[in-house]
Amino acid sequence: VIHLPTIARPGERVRATVALLDHAANAGVDFTGTIELVGPSDGHDLPASIELTAEDKGHATVEFEVREPGLYHVAASCELDDGRTLEAMSNPLLVTSSGPRVFWADFHGHSAVSDGTGTPEDFYRYARDVAALDIVALTDHDHWGMLFLDEHPELWAANAEVTQRHHEDGRFVTLFGYEWTNWIYGHRHVLYFSEDAPLLSSMDERYETPEQLWAELANHSAVTVPHHPAGGPIAIDWGIPPDPLLDPVCEVISAHGCSEALDCPRLIHRPRPGHFAREALGLGYQVGFMGSGDGHDGHPGLTHLGPHYPTGGVAAVLADELTREGVLAALRERRVYATSGPRILLRVALAGTRMGGHVLASELEDDTSLFVQTIGTAAIESVEVIRSGALYEPLSGGGRRDFTGTVGLDDLRAGEYVYVRVIQSDGGMAWSSPIYID
Repeated sequence: VIHLPTIARPGERVRATVALLDHAANAGVDFTGTIELVGPSDGHDLPASIELTAEDKGHATVEFEVREPGLYHVAASCELDDGRTLEAMSNPLLVTSSGPRVFWADFHGHSAVSDGTGTPEDFYRYARDVAALDIVALTDHDHWGMLFLDEHPELWAANAEVTQRHHEDGRFVTLFGYEWTNWIYGHRHVLYFSEDAPLLSSMDERYETPEQLWAELANHSAVTVPHHPAGGPIAIDWGIPPDPLLDPVCEVISAHGCSEALDCPRLIHRPRPGHFAREALGLGYQVGFMGSGDGHDGHPGLTHLGPHYPTGGVAAVLADELTREGVLAALRERRVYATSGPRILLRVALAGTRMGGHVLASELEDDTSLFVQTIGTAAIESVEVIRSGALYEPLSGGGRRDFTGTVGLDDLRAGEYVYVRVIQSDGGMAWSSPIYID
């Protein structure tokens, strides 16, 4: 696999992260040799190859300058001792002086501290050095697994120490987190954006409801995220309205499957009508859409490559700066979108208002066109517009990896919402956060 940033400015230096994985997406493979790199014909100083030693454990990162605006891809290949050739193509890198940056995040994953595999150190190293994530949170269960965090505060303290040790502003943002494993109201992952990060257990009578949890989290720099809301182990109780500040986004895709809507491919197991994210929008809730891995096999950011799950999930965060404060601001303003794992670029705007935002109906009298740009990691099969629960006729991607177009949306009224779903020919998916009409 090879990963690039999704957005860069002309003249910036960017990282290409290359990794050889085994059949189960594990890193740390035994490889010594050359990885060949092929980029655009000009406008960069990408090296032609990387020499890996045994100490590299099959992965490396190189930097190069992108000098000119445009769309970049990098191909990687290597020869194995048995004569096989491995090849990979990177995600798209758009070099442009305009538009927000896109940072990639996996806000939910487990280690052997609860019910996953690998150590917290393994988790963070894989996220940074193999999956090339920008943002990650280790969210072991509060009361589930081998040993419970709420009964072993030393484990929670150890997770927090590893989290802080791997954090680096501008390079790799780590968040303190855990899974609030409530079997009545549904699971949520709790994310902290400072070291003031107490474990508020779902088994503690003081924090056993979402309202009680939010009341305490109001004293902290934190958000919660509804996890597998439409089913799987347990659905989210949408009878409790999400707190606008503390519960601003909803997970629509994870290793459990899709919780966006009943018409989504790769549905979550044991789906429960009435609990999908689109149905939450129908109740009048205003939430952004994000994806999470919820991997239990030590592959944050690349859960979709492993053999254990029907899909994966990551979040694209549209932020001005790669800091905890910048990520928190983006989540609270719903400047996020979801994919099932691939690093798909997705831009959506209605009358100049980007995804997650609000636009006045009175401002749409002269301009009701929805702008959509997506650049995929495979051919775009369809681009679908969802307006207030209704699915428009899908737009064909024409067999290309890039799609740019507009959709006219007449007579939009206050209280409506619009979002976009993208489906690739290889099954990869992306969802914009909704735009809300006031």
